[in-house]
Amino acid sequence: MSETDSIRTVRATEPLTFLERVRFRLHAGREIEELTRDRARDDRIRADAAVRLAPGPWHLAELVRRRR
Repeated sequence: MSETDSIRTVRATEPLTFLERVRFRLHAGREIEELTRDRARDDRIRADAAVRLAPGPWHLAELVRRRR
Protein backbone atom coordinates (compact mmCIF):
# COMPACT_ATOMS: atom_id res chain seq x y z
CA MET A 1 0.00 0.00 0.00
CA SER A 2 1.45 3.34 -1.02
CA GLU A 3 0.92 6.70 0.67
CA THR A 4 -1.74 7.74 -1.83
CA ASP A 5 -3.87 4.61 -1.71
CA SER A 6 -5.98 5.88 1.18
CA ILE A 7 -6.57 9.32 -0.31
CA ARG A 8 -9.89 9.55 -2.11
CA THR A 9 -9.96 11.79 -5.13
CA VAL A 10 -13.12 13.49 -6.26
CA ARG A 11 -13.69 13.60 -9.97
CA ALA A 12 -15.55 16.46 -11.54
CA THR A 13 -18.99 15.30 -12.59
CA GLU A 14 -18.76 17.18 -15.86
CA PRO A 15 -15.93 18.87 -17.74
CA LEU A 16 -15.33 22.58 -17.31
CA THR A 17 -17.15 24.90 -19.66
CA PHE A 18 -15.26 27.26 -21.92
CA LEU A 19 -15.99 30.22 -19.63
CA GLU A 20 -14.77 28.30 -16.56
CA ARG A 21 -11.55 27.36 -18.35
CA VAL A 22 -10.96 31.00 -19.37
CA ARG A 23 -11.68 32.20 -15.82
CA PHE A 24 -9.28 29.60 -14.38
CA ARG A 25 -6.55 30.59 -16.87
CA LEU A 26 -6.89 34.31 -16.06
CA HIS A 27 -6.89 33.67 -12.32
CA ALA A 28 -3.82 31.43 -12.54
CA GLY A 29 -2.03 34.02 -14.69
CA ARG A 30 -2.72 36.76 -12.13
CA GLU A 31 -1.43 34.58 -9.28
CA ILE A 32 1.76 33.73 -11.16
CA GLU A 33 2.31 37.39 -12.06
CA GLU A 34 1.81 38.46 -8.43
CA LEU A 35 4.23 35.80 -7.14
CA THR A 36 6.96 36.62 -9.64
CA ARG A 37 6.60 40.39 -9.64
CA ASP A 38 9.69 42.44 -8.88
CA ARG A 39 8.39 45.20 -6.62
CA ALA A 40 11.78 46.90 -6.33
CA ARG A 41 11.93 47.25 -10.11
CA ASP A 42 8.39 48.64 -10.16
CA ASP A 43 9.38 51.26 -7.59
CA ARG A 44 12.46 52.25 -9.61
CA ILE A 45 10.37 52.64 -12.75
CA ARG A 46 7.82 54.81 -10.92
CA ALA A 47 10.56 56.99 -9.46
CA ASP A 48 12.22 57.40 -12.84
CA ALA A 49 8.89 58.24 -14.49
CA ALA A 50 8.10 60.81 -11.80
CA VAL A 51 11.35 62.64 -12.52
CA ARG A 52 11.08 62.38 -16.31
CA LEU A 53 7.43 63.38 -16.55
CA ALA A 54 7.56 66.29 -14.11
CA PRO A 55 11.14 67.55 -13.84
CA GLY A 56 11.97 69.91 -11.03
CA PRO A 57 13.77 69.98 -7.71
CA TRP A 58 10.61 68.99 -5.81
CA HIS A 59 10.41 65.68 -7.73
CA LEU A 60 14.03 64.67 -7.14
CA ALA A 61 13.07 63.58 -3.63
CA GLU A 62 11.04 60.79 -5.24
CA LEU A 63 14.30 59.12 -6.28
CA VAL A 64 15.65 58.87 -2.73
CA ARG A 65 12.40 58.46 -0.82
CA ARG A 66 12.31 55.41 1.47
CA ARG A 67 9.95 52.66 0.39
CA ARG A 68 7.79 50.66 2.77
